[in-house]
Amino acid sequence: MLLFLHRSKLKKTRIIASILLGIVAIGLWVTTFALIYLIIIEIIKPDFSRSYLQQIALTIFFVLLLRWICLGIAGTCSHLAAYYVLHDLRLKIAQKLSELPLGYFSHKQTGAIKQVINEDVDYFEEFIAHVIPETIGSVVTITLTIIYLLTIDWRLTLATLAGIPLVILSQIFLFKDLEPLTKGYNEALEKMNSSIIEYVQGMSVVKAFANTTESYAKYSNAVIDYHEYEEKWARKTVLPWTAFTVSLTANIATILIVGIWLLEKGSLSLATLVLFLVLGLGITAPLLRLVQYSEIFLRVREGANRIQDLLQELSIAQTNEPKTVRDLTLEFRGVDFAYEKELVLKGIDFKVLPQTTTALVGPSGSGKTTITRLIPRFWDIEIGEILLGGVNIKDLSLDYLMSQITFVFQDVVLFDDTIYENIAMGKLDAPGEAVIEAAKLAQCDDFINELPDGYQTVIGEKGRFLSGGQKQRIAIARAILKDAPIVILDEATAFIDPENEVLIQSALSQLVSQKTLIIIAHRLGTIVNADQILVVDRGEIIDRGTHSELLINNRLYQKMWNAYVQAQQWSFQQQSSDRHGCF
Repeated sequence: MLLFLHRSKLKKTRIIASILLGIVAIGLWVTTFALIYLIIIEIIKPDFSRSYLQQIALTIFFVLLLRWICLGIAGTCSHLAAYYVLHDLRLKIAQKLSELPLGYFSHKQTGAIKQVINEDVDYFEEFIAHVIPETIGSVVTITLTIIYLLTIDWRLTLATLAGIPLVILSQIFLFKDLEPLTKGYNEALEKMNSSIIEYVQGMSVVKAFANTTESYAKYSNAVIDYHEYEEKWARKTVLPWTAFTVSLTANIATILIVGIWLLEKGSLSLATLVLFLVLGLGITAPLLRLVQYSEIFLRVREGANRIQDLLQELSIAQTNEPKTVRDLTLEFRGVDFAYEKELVLKGIDFKVLPQTTTALVGPSGSGKTTITRLIPRFWDIEIGEILLGGVNIKDLSLDYLMSQITFVFQDVVLFDDTIYENIAMGKLDAPGEAVIEAAKLAQCDDFINELPDGYQTVIGEKGRFLSGGQKQRIAIARAILKDAPIVILDEATAFIDPENEVLIQSALSQLVSQKTLIIIAHRLGTIVNADQILVVDRGEIIDRGTHSELLINNRLYQKMWNAYVQAQQWSFQQQSSDRHGCF
C-alpha cells in the first residue's frame, strides 16, 4: 500500500513537472519570436549593426537549446508517469478480474474484456503523456502569443483573432455529431475484437468442418460494421472539419488586408506586419492540437467509463473476520443456484467426509460441473449453505478456501511460458526440487527431458507444442505440487488415448492419495469403488449410494451403466467386401 501511495505521488510529481517544463518551453518559444522581431527591425535599418544581430542570433540559439532541453525532460517525465499509470491500471484490472465470479465472464464477450485491458488503457498513455501537457501548453501558447501581440499592435491582434469565432462554431458542430457516435463506435470495435478472437481460436474447427465461408462471414460482417461506423464518422465530420481547417488560416487574409491598409496609412511598420504574419500562422498549430486532443478526450472518457464499470462490478464478498474449520468435512445444505435467473440447481444436499471419494454422475447439462464449481466460490449462492468443517465457506478467507482445493479440468489451461513455470504455478514458493518431484510423480519427467530445453522449454500459447496427454500430465503435476487436501476431478481421461490414459491414471493415483476426492464421472468404470455416488438429473440429486446399491435401486444409473458397458464392447465392423474403409 505504501508503495502504491509512493508511486501515485511520484506520478503526480512527474506530470506537474512535465506541465511546468512545457510552459517554460513555450515561454522560450515566444521569446524566440520576440528576438526574431528585433532582428527584423534591425535589418530594415539602413545602418544595421552586425554585432547586435550576432548577439541576438546567439541568444536565439541558447534559448532554443534550453527549450529543447525543457521539452526533452518534460516528455520523459510525462511518458514515465503515463507508463506507471498503465502498469498500475492493468494490474488493478487483472486483480479485479481475479475477484469476479465466473458468471461475469459467461455473459461478457472476450473482445470487450480485451478492449478494456488493451485499447482503453492505452488511451491513457496518449492522454497523460501528450494530451494533458500539450493541451495546457497549447492554451498557454495561445494566451502568451495574444498578450505579446497586444503589446505590439492591438489592431493587428484583433485581425489575427478574426477566425476564432468560426473555429469555435465549427467545433460545436463537430462534437455535436461526434459524441453520439463514440459509444456505437466502441461497441462495433468490441464486436470486431470478439469476432477476430473467435475466428482465430476456432480455425481448426472451421477447417475441419469445411465451414470457412460461414465463419468468415461472421468475422467479415463485424469488420464491415466497424468500417461503416468509421465511414459514418468521416461523413459526419467532413464539413465541420473542413470549416475548422479553413478558419485556422483565415486570419492570414485578415492580417494582410488590415496590415496593408495600415501600411498605406503609415501607422504600421513592415517588421510588425511580418511578425504578425509569422505568429498568426503560429497560432494555427496549437489550435489544431486542441481539436485533435478533444477527439482523443472523447475516446478516453468512453474508455474510462468502461474501466470504471468493470472495477465497480461486484466482487466475490470476503469476510473481515475469517473463521477456522475443525476438519475438512464438506457439506451442501439446501443449495439452490441460478444462472441469470434460470434455476439450474434445486435443493442440493450431500456430505463428503475427509479422505473419501464422491462421484457425480448424470446426463450432460444435469448440473454436475456447477455443483463442483460452487465449492471454491466460482459463483456464490443465495439460497442454502455450503460448509467446510462446519463453517459456511463465505465465512472463510478466500485464500484459505482456495488453498484447500485443487481442480483438474478436462480442458487444460496452460500458459505461454516454460514447463517449469506452468508446474510451479501450483505453489509459487516451492523449491525447484519439489517442482521436479511433482513432475516425476505425474509421469512428466521423461518426456520433459527429451525436449530441447527440458524444463525451460516454452510450450506456446495454451501449450500448443504439447500433446493432449502431455498437457494433462503437466496439469496434474501442478495439482500434485499444490498438495491441497480436497481434489475435484473433471475426469481427466475422458478424451485421452489408451497409452496416455495409463500414464495419467498413474499420475492421478499419486494426486489423490490420502485426499478427499470429488469426481465428475464420464467413464463409470472408474468409480465403482467410490464411497458414494450422487446421481444428478435436471439440477437435483435424485439418488445416492454405492455402485452396487444404485445398480439395484436407480433406473437412470442402470441405464447409464448399461450404455457404458455396451460402449466398451462396441467396435467398427466391415459390412461388405466392396467397402474400402480403414477401420
